[in-house]
Amino acid sequence: MNHQGSRVRVAIDARPALDPLRTGVGHYADHLIRALPGVDPEATWVAWYLHARGLLQPRRFFPEVDAPNFEEHASRFPARLYQPISWRLGVPRLEWLLDLDAVLATNFLPPPTRKPAVLVVHDLAYERFPETAPHVDRRWRARFANGVRTSAAVIVPSEATKRDLLDACLVDEAKVTVVPHGVDPPLLVAPGAVGRARRRFGIEGEYVVFIGGIEPRKNLRALVRSFARVPGDAALVLAGGPVRWIPGEAGRLRAEVNALPKPARNRVVLTGYVTGEEKAALLGGAIALAYPSIYEGFGLPVLEAMAAGLPVLASNVSSLPEVTGDAALLVDPASEEEIAQGLSRLLSDEGLRGRLREAGRTRAASFTWERTARATAEVLRRAVTE
Repeated sequence: MNHQGSRVRVAIDARPALDPLRTGVGHYADHLIRALPGVDPEATWVAWYLHARGLLQPRRFFPEVDAPNFEEHASRFPARLYQPISWRLGVPRLEWLLDLDAVLATNFLPPPTRKPAVLVVHDLAYERFPETAPHVDRRWRARFANGVRTSAAVIVPSEATKRDLLDACLVDEAKVTVVPHGVDPPLLVAPGAVGRARRRFGIEGEYVVFIGGIEPRKNLRALVRSFARVPGDAALVLAGGPVRWIPGEAGRLRAEVNALPKPARNRVVLTGYVTGEEKAALLGGAIALAYPSIYEGFGLPVLEAMAAGLPVLASNVSSLPEVTGDAALLVDPASEEEIAQGLSRLLSDEGLRGRLREAGRTRAASFTWERTARATAEVLRRAVTE
């Protein structure tokens, strides 16, 4: 990526990748930071983040990215001060803090800048289901609308999210590029890891797993009620912690579980937030993944489960049919009866599970982070040169 004969410097907003309780956006940012320097060696890629303690305790957060065209840049501002000041006053602009030609805004809103910015819009949950995004207020909406309008380009992870963005009349279609996420090769599950996870979380026998943040649009209360209608002894493992924008949902989910009849209640396990190793072990030991979300911008846990060879039950709405193709059992997330029937089929039909396992692995193999990074670099190249 050359700009008027000189090496282009692209700042990647790395803040989501440093979240100690990373969700999908954080994993996305982390993977791009690791992949972009390799796919476009003609550009310099700068992972930018806030690290107020860096004055006394300097450190690298991405030491394994050993590329000559990769840098890290820490701005010594406390996040609790930077965010409200930068949003309200529009300063400090990012180009005051580091040398750059363009910005990749990995999480909707870019830091203040007058340089070309490429925005990554992961979903429009706040617009489609405002009750699931109480943190989004009028000011955020105005900032987002302005950011999309003034951006050099917008990246979305699915055609479904592109349609949502265009339906909201926020952007011209010519500015929007669909770049699907990738998926890691499945982590090798160490001998004994599944057993350790079972013991830690109190899981006995066969189980169906959900992995993701505990928030209303994941439809988990309906999943719990649906599961209670499924005969047999299999357990339902809900692996994930509260999300900071609606932390009360975890308590409401717990209350839903406690309201079940005792036999069903005893078969539901709430693990809280799990590490990458625990997630791999839970996927490795499960009989299927249940993901009846009412809205997704992409649906990374579904792709991760497919890559791991796990049969998947997912919703037939938003981006999920686009991600799964014919490699998952799709159900109407508004129908608890249909969710229950789907779970029963997966638990009882070994032939169906085998077909979905094979189809899922094949489907997931076409989604790679290298492909995601190459397409992202191409969007940034056009943003700088046009």
